[in-house]
Amino acid sequence: MWALMVAQFFYALGDGFLYPFVAFFLTRDFHLSMADAGLLMGLVGIGYIVGQLPSGYFTDRYGARLVAALAYAVASISIIAAGLVHNLWLWTCLYGLALIMVGAAFPAVIQAITLSVKQDNRTQGYSAVILAQNAGIIIGPLLGLSLALYQFQWIFWIDGICLGVSSVLLLRGVSRRSFPSHLSPSTSFVSFWRSCLYFPPWKKSEFWTVALGGTLMGVIYSQLVSTLPMEMEHTMSVLHWYGLLWAMNGALITILQWPVSFVLRHWNRRLWMGLGAVLYTFAMIVLGVGGDIFLVAVAFLIVTLGELIYEPLPPTEYAAQAPTGYGARYQGAGSFFSAFGMVIGPILGSALLANAGHLVLWLAMGAFGLIAAVLVAHRPPSYAGVSELPNVTRPQHSLK
Repeated sequence: MWALMVAQFFYALGDGFLYPFVAFFLTRDFHLSMADAGLLMGLVGIGYIVGQLPSGYFTDRYGARLVAALAYAVASISIIAAGLVHNLWLWTCLYGLALIMVGAAFPAVIQAITLSVKQDNRTQGYSAVILAQNAGIIIGPLLGLSLALYQFQWIFWIDGICLGVSSVLLLRGVSRRSFPSHLSPSTSFVSFWRSCLYFPPWKKSEFWTVALGGTLMGVIYSQLVSTLPMEMEHTMSVLHWYGLLWAMNGALITILQWPVSFVLRHWNRRLWMGLGAVLYTFAMIVLGVGGDIFLVAVAFLIVTLGELIYEPLPPTEYAAQAPTGYGARYQGAGSFFSAFGMVIGPILGSALLANAGHLVLWLAMGAFGLIAAVLVAHRPPSYAGVSELPNVTRPQHSLK
């Protein structure tokens, strides 16, 4: 568990240097408009989605350790290479490959946590890794802002090195025996792809309500790293506050996530997720009615409270729903929908900002938050253990 926490700390440290400033990089270094930068971020972000589903299959088959370590290693090389090129389309390909690999690592890391802790402690396990990630986020945006303004190429090197460290830590610190394979090889090309591109059946409403709510939450959260920094730079001219806001977010989560995780155990987790979505809604309304840095900071604080409550719970819910042997694929399918929201969010947000204006953008995000709250707080029917899953070729031996 400690190896997972430290590995995710370094991953988040590098990500904190780079990800919050990608939109700014595209508008300054490649001279894209706000709308074009948002569109490109959304298109490149498709890579993050692409990595999710196959990762679930390969993690269930080969183990979390190998999949996560290999994915971070390839991402490290791709990010460093992206910092060395000056052609927009080549940069897009390299950055997109890095996002594919980071996306592939996520279900593997979540499954590693699931198998490392007892069922009753899963929320605490996910919270511990979230805590480690946000400890990294405190540092990245603070130092990354000055580099983003003067030496952006260094940010790519820092992110790449951090990803490489994460890969080594996972490879050396996570036991192979802790993550056994439960799958036999697929017997045909068709069954292989049906296994890789696995989604739970529609009748599993307990999965789909959380997954679709997660898509809307991803759309909302993506605005904080796409349209918001562009507004702060081009409308409010206060971009220098942006890194401090992310540092505040990371510091609060680092301090509060662990004690909050114990509180989350004592109430229905679906209702807790709904409360988190409602807090996101309030934050979007504050951004809509406000036009100064004070209200932006208030909105960031409310988002942070929502994040503290919401983020550890979807993986816990998916782990509880997954039949034996399908744990990583449930995590991969769930994170696929959250990532889908993060991808379409910059496209939708930049289009709304450019064509409908500030108020419409943030009120629309608030409406998405309310819809997400209804979806994730919906009390699903009881689900009991392993169920037969249609449209998946199952191995002949029993899944253990």
